[in-house]
Amino acid sequence: MRDAYAAWKRGLPAVVLVHEPFAVLARAQVQALGAVDPTILVYRQDAPALESDEQSAVKAQVVAEGIVDLLTRQ
Repeated sequence: MRDAYAAWKRGLPAVVLVHEPFAVLARAQVQALGAVDPTILVYRQDAPALESDEQSAVKAQVVAEGIVDLLTRQ
């Protein structure tokens, strides 16, 4: 959170990645830091022990695409 906030303050793009159970806390923290329009990507919590390698790879690809989307929005 703090690293992303420091980047935002310098005008650098940054995305905060957060698992669903912590989304509310993450938003509260960046607001407490003073972020006006934080870029946060909330995704389902990983469970690699319960997933195949292929399932994990698909989830990682979805998250990576989400990051690119957030960073390239005008």
